[in-house]
Formats: sequence, structure tokens, C-alpha cells
Amino acid sequence: MTENMMMDAAEPQAIARGLSQQHPGLFMTIVEEAPVAISLTDAEARIIYANPAFCRQTGYPLEELLQQNPRLLASKQTPRMIYEDMWRTLRLRQPWRGQLINRRRDGSLFLVEIDITPVMNVGGELEHYLAMQRDISTGYALEQRLRNQMTLTEAVLNNIPAAVVVVDEQDQVIMDNLTYKTLCADCGGKELLTELDFSSRKKAFAEGEVIPVMLCGAERWLRVTCWTLPGVSEEVSRYFIDNSLSRTLVVITDYTQQQQQQEQGRLDRLKQHMTTGKLLAAIRDSLDAALIQLNCPINMLAAARRLNGDNSNVALNSAWHEGEEAMARLQRCRPSLNLEQSTLWPLTDFLADLRALYHTRYQQGDRLQVTQDSPELVCFGQRTQVLACLSLWLDRTLDLAAEIPHFALETQLYAHEENGWLAFYLCDNLPLKYVHYTHTATALNAPGKGMELRLIQTLVAHHRGAIELTSPPEGGSCLTLRFPLFASLTGGAK
Repeated sequence: MTENMMMDAAEPQAIARGLSQQHPGLFMTIVEEAPVAISLTDAEARIIYANPAFCRQTGYPLEELLQQNPRLLASKQTPRMIYEDMWRTLRLRQPWRGQLINRRRDGSLFLVEIDITPVMNVGGELEHYLAMQRDISTGYALEQRLRNQMTLTEAVLNNIPAAVVVVDEQDQVIMDNLTYKTLCADCGGKELLTELDFSSRKKAFAEGEVIPVMLCGAERWLRVTCWTLPGVSEEVSRYFIDNSLSRTLVVITDYTQQQQQQEQGRLDRLKQHMTTGKLLAAIRDSLDAALIQLNCPINMLAAARRLNGDNSNVALNSAWHEGEEAMARLQRCRPSLNLEQSTLWPLTDFLADLRALYHTRYQQGDRLQVTQDSPELVCFGQRTQVLACLSLWLDRTLDLAAEIPHFALETQLYAHEENGWLAFYLCDNLPLKYVHYTHTATALNAPGKGMELRLIQTLVAHHRGAIELTSPPEGGSCLTLRFPLFASLTGGAK
């Protein structure tokens, strides 16, 4: 039979007969040389043939296997139900596939994946069982080792306080831990990396950027860092080529507590600077009041000297000189209010600091509303001093409101630009009360207490600004502060 005739044959049996006629012993050679362990039993399950691969796998020579039942290899480690299922299937003249734990001649165990096929004669009667088996012990051990490593890795990842994610070259999540899943749930079920705009911010994240994100209605601060990982492709098409694909390890840590501590530290320092400014303004105001009071008798002494002649009265001259020197000493003791350089700064961050300083001081039922007519508004001057002006009036408002039983305080702060000036409108629902200067023994321990309006006037005047206090028709009081927006209006830095 020629090769063409064999290809034209429709039945596999015809092809087999043709090959056997053309190449006698071909199939026997194939079986003998096959790397798969092959065995053949009669209908009573007695081994009548085993190829060399079977002998190598089991450790038994062929002569010890012949006429033996395959249970010779049984290790008693395979569950009985497996054998029951096997024989139930084979009695139905159907092939069976499964895994068995067998024992070699030296007593060692090995795991095989076996296919057993009933072989029927032309009359439909069972003649043989053909078995082909592969030793899968090594593959199973590697699979279990990988599974153990994966289990260990998942256990470690799920028990660390950081969210860990691995993404592919398209930034799709291919592995994550429980913490990341929890953050996604807190994000309303959305992919957190998508919400963080990870794809376009990788460079910033590689440097450990800290960003705010809303989770469960609360602001949380997350530090995101990422590293490139070597990857291996599982695609068959990349078997013979460079199979490393880009993988990125992303670690997300909750930085909220540290951020809050840093923010609280910044606010505490800001409070200290404001307190220092208020204290210096109080000292300066007190010294100015003393200078005004001292100036009157000195002027009277000067007038008396002119009437009596400049050098005719030694006592008068001595008193006048002492007064002038006292005035000079007081002038030299007046502290400077230039605690920082006058610059141009954005109002949005400024008002955010004000809210942060006072949001906990307003009781339940009270309200502090802060608005501005444009997010691009800026202010010129010493930022801390301007903040101190607003702080003094808010402190005064809170103190007065605390003295009124069952009073719900409402305070509105509105800022907008007016012809080159920045105006702050501080309105409340308290009755209009002017706060006069009163010097007390505790004035320097609580700078500004009882003299808020005077200190605000001092600080505003230092900025060449203007102040106005009115009572709107609907009641309450409204303090208006105006600051020039440019150095040319203030005469430059003072």
C-alpha cells in the first residue's frame, strides 16, 4: 500500500493495516520506545505486557510483572472510593481516567495519572484492559509548593496594614490584598487606583506622594508608592521570545494620622505666631497709651520753661529732661509689628486655616460660614497678622455668645475685592457692643482680652488698611476690614 493510498483511506483501521504491511513491527516499536508507561492485561486483569517505560517507572522487571494483578502496585494510600469508581466505570465498558498513589518495587510512593481503556474483540466481548500512566509526582509537588507559597503570600499580604496591589502593563489589577479590597469598598465599590488617577500620576506616586481621598464620607490621606517588578507571561505565543512583561507593585498606606498630626503641629505653630503678634500689638498699644498720657505733662513742662526762660529754673529743666528721656525710652521699647515679610498670598488657603482653627470652637447649633466671591482672590501683607485680626474678632464674638444663655451664634465671613482693596465682612447676630480698652493684671497672659477692637485697629493701621464697625438693620454687628492689595498702596514693606 502506498502512502497516497493510506491518506485516502477513510478508516483508521485501514491506515493501521497499511502501515503494518508496509512496516512490519512498527506499532510494537512505537510502544516499546514510548516514554509513557503502557501496560496490557487480560479480561481478568492479569498483566500480559508492560513496556520498558512502565518497568522503569515501577522498578519491576517485566518477568516479575507478568500474570500479576496491577494491585501489586497499590500503596493503600489511594481512597477505596477511587477504585470503586474505576471498576464501576470499566464494567460499563467505558474508559476511566484518574489519579492513583502507587508503590514502586523499592517501596517509594509515586503519583500517577492513569487512563484505562477496555479493549473489545469483534464480537463485542471484553478481551483486554489497556493502561497508560504518567508519573506526575514532580508536577504535583511543584504545584503544591506554589500553592503553599501563594497561601503564605496571601496570608502575609492580608495581615499587613498597607494596601498592596500588583497591576499589569495596562494598569489593570492582577493581584491585591484584603486591605485594598476594603479601601475599594469604602470608595463605594469603585477601583481605588482609578479614583486616584494612577495611570497619569505614576511619576508622582513613585516618589511617595501623599494625597487626600474621600472614603465613607470622610477625608483620608493616602501615601502611594510603586515599583517596577519583573514579570513572566503565561501566553503560549511568547514561549520562544522575551517573556518578561511590565508589572508594577503599588503600596498604599493610610497616612491620615500622620497628616493630621503634621497639620495640627502646623496649626499650633500658627497659633503661637498669632499669639506672639497679639502680645506685641497689646504691648505696643499699652506703650502708645502711656506715651499719650506722658506727653501731656511734658508739654506742660515745656510750656512752663518757655514762660520762665529756658535755664532759669533748674528743677523745671530737670523734670522736663527726665520726661523727654522717659518718652525716648518708651519709644525705643515699642515692639516692631514686622514679624514676617509682606507678600502676596492666596486667600483660599488662608480661609481654610481660619476654618481649621475655629471649627472645633463652635458648639452644636452654632454656625461659622466662610465664603469668598472668587477662588483666585489674593491678599497682600503679613499673613499671620491679617489672620490675627480676624481671630481677635472671632474670639470676642465667641466670648460674648458664651455669656448669653441658650444663644445660637451665627457668624458669616465674606471676602471680596473692591477696587484694589480686599474687604473682609465679619457679621454676627450679637447685639452691637464696642469693646473699650481695659488694662487688667491678666492682659499680658491673654493678649487681646477686653481690647480686641483696639488691637485690630493697631494691626489694620500697620497695613495701611481701614476698619468699620456697623449694626445692620436686621440686628447684630458687622466688622469690615479693608486691606490694600498692592505694596504701592501701603508704602512698601515696613
